[in-house]
Amino acid sequence: MKKILLICHDIPSMTVGATLPFYHLIRNMEKDYDIHLISFDSGKYNISELEEYLSDYDTIAIPEYLSVKDQFIYTLKNMISLDNLHTRSFMNYYYHENMSKLIKNTLNESYDVIITDMPMAFYVKRVNIPKIVYAFDAVSNYNYNMYQKAKGIYSKIYWYLNYFKIHRYEKTYNCFDSCIVVNEKDKELLEKYIHTPIEVVANGVDTNYFKNSEAQSEKKLVFLGDMSTPPNNDAVTYFINEIYPLILEKETIPFYIVGRNPSTYIKSLEKDSHITVTGSVEDVRTYLKQGTIFITPMVSGTGIKNKILEAMSMNLPVVSTTRGISGIDATDGKEFILADDAITFKDSVIVLIHNDKLRNRISDNARLFVEKNYSWKRATHKIEKIIDEIVI
Repeated sequence: MKKILLICHDIPSMTVGATLPFYHLIRNMEKDYDIHLISFDSGKYNISELEEYLSDYDTIAIPEYLSVKDQFIYTLKNMISLDNLHTRSFMNYYYHENMSKLIKNTLNESYDVIITDMPMAFYVKRVNIPKIVYAFDAVSNYNYNMYQKAKGIYSKIYWYLNYFKIHRYEKTYNCFDSCIVVNEKDKELLEKYIHTPIEVVANGVDTNYFKNSEAQSEKKLVFLGDMSTPPNNDAVTYFINEIYPLILEKETIPFYIVGRNPSTYIKSLEKDSHITVTGSVEDVRTYLKQGTIFITPMVSGTGIKNKILEAMSMNLPVVSTTRGISGIDATDGKEFILADDAITFKDSVIVLIHNDKLRNRISDNARLFVEKNYSWKRATHKIEKIIDEIVI
């Protein structure tokens, strides 16, 4: 039985897109692999859900800093050490001397392969063991796009420095045997300067968990996501300013913004009686009952949108921009509706409100599409093939 050292920036959780693949990797690979997890612990997620699937695990508490000033001071303090300079992880929020020591001590044992996520890759780039970096997407490209969109000089400087730092950091992937991303677009972007073989492993969805068993008569619009991130704020801003007023001219339908960490702007939208901002919710399925029209008016961001797969699995019709559906090989008009301008988006929503036959057909097709193409077992099988290729 092969031994895997799995390194993650936080305890993997099924509610967080950045650690979701590791959560399901652990649950689906434990029968054939001994998995030792090392991660930081932000205090937000519980390891108990994964304990039975792990041969061992070690965590180190990492404080959460909500202000940029406090985060900068924390990062600056931890980077000023010989060990950190040796890793060349300049201004890396996830550098911690105790984590460095833990990983080094753990590697005194024998492992067949190391799998690490992007934020933790620098810890093991010099380790002479077959290793895989789960990059997820081309993060530097996202920061460059934000730099191009920024209007103020300080905002432009901030995003460009982020782009420069992460672009340099991503070259760390060249020290690995394999790099995993979630869609072809991100693979093409990284291949311009990453020479390590890059594999596409699309995220999956737990179709047994995300399943609708009861109907609901109320029709509503739902946007789901971490509402502290710029792409999700951009999407809601675009929808509120350009699309929702057009819909309300034709139809009164409530709009729910579901997700943790709503920004000040998002919270302010509740002044409108048609809009509900939920903040963090215990179970997102509560807001994904049948009758819901799921919208993803994304105008920025990278990677694959797990929330779309979850909505499709819940038998919901999805209206999305090209940016939102990127990485999901669904067919427009069959498994979702594509709408890249405000008028088309408005018209698509209005049609779905009134045309039960169309809504049900797209919803059923979406569910079948996810079942066939986006299971976590399928994703895990691809990862196992990558391991077999690099482990001699």
